[in-house]
Amino acid sequence: MRKKLFTTLAIAALMGTMSAQAQKVDDYGLFDRLSAGISLGTTGIGFEVAAPIGNYVQARMGYSFMPKIKVTKTVDIDSDKNWLAKDPATGRTIDDFDIQGKLNMNDFKLLFDLYPSKSGNFHFTAGFYLGKSKLVEAYNTTPLVSDEKYPDGEYKYWGSAGPDLGSGNNIYTVVSEPDGQVKVDLKTNGFKPYIGIGVGRAVPKGRVGVCFDFGVQFWGKPELWTNIMDRNSTSYRKVEKDRITNNESYCDDIKDAIKIGQKIIGYPVLTLRINGRIL
Repeated sequence: MRKKLFTTLAIAALMGTMSAQAQKVDDYGLFDRLSAGISLGTTGIGFEVAAPIGNYVQARMGYSFMPKIKVTKTVDIDSDKNWLAKDPATGRTIDDFDIQGKLNMNDFKLLFDLYPSKSGNFHFTAGFYLGKSKLVEAYNTTPLVSDEKYPDGEYKYWGSAGPDLGSGNNIYTVVSEPDGQVKVDLKTNGFKPYIGIGVGRAVPKGRVGVCFDFGVQFWGKPELWTNIMDRNSTSYRKVEKDRITNNESYCDDIKDAIKIGQKIIGYPVLTLRINGRIL
């Protein structure tokens, strides 16, 4: 009888010890652990470190970047324009020119995962991304020239002016580089608040964990910036949307892209992360 009682008490004590140890492993303290992770998603490739703030909050800090992506589009020139395109190889004027766009998406991020359940993996996320305001750089790779010619018959480079924006007394002109190149930037807010949901823990309970997140960056209303000349000065400034969408000097493709782009005030974020505990 005593032997059975001793065995039962020993088993109960062992189970109690194991339970206490399991409870200790599951509990998170204040920055008492550290993990590192890599991610892949619509914000590009990311790296981050994370630490718990108790059992219900985990903080993540990191950096994400999108590989340099360039897109080229050919734009036709209407015959009634006062400027033309020039083939760099032959020097002849042509009826279209190429525009190249380059994406610049590189952000520091600070995010907080909020867990409704102490033992669950589902979480809400709030925080922000911080990066350059210049999201896209666009420029023509085919030089633009004036329809005027020098005495020797050579076309003049566009040089200092381009399409007029506006009309009457409310007019200004896009200014090109001396080589006939026009640069236009698409800007958003550099500070981008983020909210989202996800599954998984940035600081895993085991050694390795997988997380999946979906959310939105709010980057504000996109704006176009370029070099503009008016009656008083030349400066790099914002282009008012209506000056392009109502201007016959721009093709319908550019106008439609501007109209659509200015309606996109947020960017969807879809991310797969793999995290490993290092402390």
